[in-house]
Amino acid sequence: MLKHILSMKMAVLVLFIFGVAIGAATFIENDYGTQTAQALIYKAQWFELFLAYFTAILVYNIIKYKSYKSKPAVFLFHFAFLVIAIGAIITRYIGYEGIMHIREGKSTNLMVSDVKLLQVTVTQGKQAAELEKALYFSTMTKNSLSETLNVGDKKVNIELMRYLPTSHEKVVKDPNGKKFLELKISTGEQGKIYYFAKGDVKDFGDFSVA
Repeated sequence: MLKHILSMKMAVLVLFIFGVAIGAATFIENDYGTQTAQALIYKAQWFELFLAYFTAILVYNIIKYKSYKSKPAVFLFHFAFLVIAIGAIITRYIGYEGIMHIREGKSTNLMVSDVKLLQVTVTQGKQAAELEKALYFSTMTKNSLSETLNVGDKKVNIELMRYLPTSHEKVVKDPNGKKFLELKISTGEQGKIYYFAKGDVKDFGDFSVA
């Protein structure tokens, strides 16, 4: 049973599926954005198991046939795929992506992560509880979020009610409202309109506006 599950025929099939998945991810990212590609493929649990299975097949066959002794060319071929698989796993758990703005003639050690994070701090007196969670929501998946924070004798439940990826800020005139400052700000891409009330502070990565 084990030799069939970890056979080279299965390795070829897995490699084919891997290519199809990566190709599909490219089209999904182009049409629906990086966030959707991450949610459906790159950060999905099935993709983690897929990479682990592929790695197990390669290790099993290298040990079984001892190609490192008798067939160095075959061993190098399999070892190359093993390095790719291990690299993908390391990237999945340790690597990170982001945007670094480097002006001409300047240097920087700051990078803005492209991962959307939910950061919550709850306090009660001198006690505090914090939550930091990476979010991979998309329009093509069932998005859910349910977290609980305990601080003192209180319990705070955090749940996702709706996911609105195309929502945007809009100022509506109100005679009893407050004053807003409208600014168009560019962070390396096309400029966007932002609204600031008195005391507002917004972080744009390598600079803040207050």
